[in-house]
Amino acid sequence: MQVSVADAGKLRKQVTISYTKEEVNRRRAQVLKQLGGEVKLNGFRPGKSSLSILESRYGAAATAHTEERLGDEAFSGALKEHNLSPIGPMKSESINRDNGFAVVVSFEVKPVIALPEAKQFTITKPAVAIGDTEVAEQLNTLARRSGTLSPLAEGETIQEDDSITVSGSVTVGGVEARKLHDFNHLVGGYPFFGKAPADIVAALKGKKAGDQLSFTANLPQSFTPAEHAGKEATIAVTIQIAQRLRAAPLDDEFAKRIGAESLEKLKELLSVRIQAGKEREARGAQITELTTQLLAKTTVELPEQLLAATIAEATEAATKRAESQGKTADEVAAAKTEAATEATKGLTRYLILDALATKLGVEVSNEDLSDQIQMAAQQTGRRAEDIAKQLRESGRANQVALEIREAKAVEMLLDQLAG
Repeated sequence: MQVSVADAGKLRKQVTISYTKEEVNRRRAQVLKQLGGEVKLNGFRPGKSSLSILESRYGAAATAHTEERLGDEAFSGALKEHNLSPIGPMKSESINRDNGFAVVVSFEVKPVIALPEAKQFTITKPAVAIGDTEVAEQLNTLARRSGTLSPLAEGETIQEDDSITVSGSVTVGGVEARKLHDFNHLVGGYPFFGKAPADIVAALKGKKAGDQLSFTANLPQSFTPAEHAGKEATIAVTIQIAQRLRAAPLDDEFAKRIGAESLEKLKELLSVRIQAGKEREARGAQITELTTQLLAKTTVELPEQLLAATIAEATEAATKRAESQGKTADEVAAAKTEAATEATKGLTRYLILDALATKLGVEVSNEDLSDQIQMAAQQTGRRAEDIAKQLRESGRANQVALEIREAKAVEMLLDQLAG
């Protein structure tokens, strides 16, 4: 066996592999014998099949298997010996079987990347502290969520966040378009028949149950009946019920309903939770800051053919998307330019973070992937099994593993810098 590696252009290598006829025949005989031990032919005991019958039935397969194994073995050895990391598709330049087996393949390789030294990074270390005000805000939020609706008391008038129930009608051009009965609305939460939330809050100021309200507005496009959607209308209603969400009293009984021993214990738990959240936010900001600096401080020589293919794929997708949206020619051209820029940035980012992960020896385990799927399931409310199946069927499992590897690499670098 002979193997040679030669430069074939910028970040491109050419590997020539050749075996003598004797080497090929010797390996082919082993493959054919192996096939003879695996198959069962009528009239022969397993492993005792006639060589001529095996040759006639499996000769072509034996030749293909032999060439594949010989090529893989030599190619893997060449990559390891010359420390090459292929990237992108491989091209078969030639195959010769005249006097043995010879194959020539070419491919692009990952560039050698000089990563910045630790002293070149500046990582902000924000002070993470919480005050009594933040704990009080969390307590009040919990109290409101645990509160109950009750009618407005004597002397109280409607304000933002109150709940009202109205009856009345919507009139368009003097004709009743819709009758309203027991219609519920959260004051200030969203528009009211086309009237902006802030305007409704102002219109209801000083009003209470039993009062009337009349105003004009352009009906929303979602209004039914649909023939009146978007038209100017008069909305006249009587407020039947006005209720306010009363926060639960902040005492030990409230804390116990939440799951704490007492109000003081609840405050302690909230303090710990807020602190942890702030620490996660601070670390996330540091990771973003570190990644930005890493990409900005690292120079990368991009593989030309892979870059061209990546840009072509991105611009084709951008063109189809823009054209399907009815964009003008100038807008389509702008979309293509943006897609090419983002594709270049994406390839650059991948190569830098891959180099970092390789330098730090970062690997992705099945447990890492499982943890990521579980997190996605919690965030989306879907079953982890369904997410895992979707990843397998869509072929995105490798992409997710790549993203995990990149994230772990930056996290590890941050820990090293912090230490």
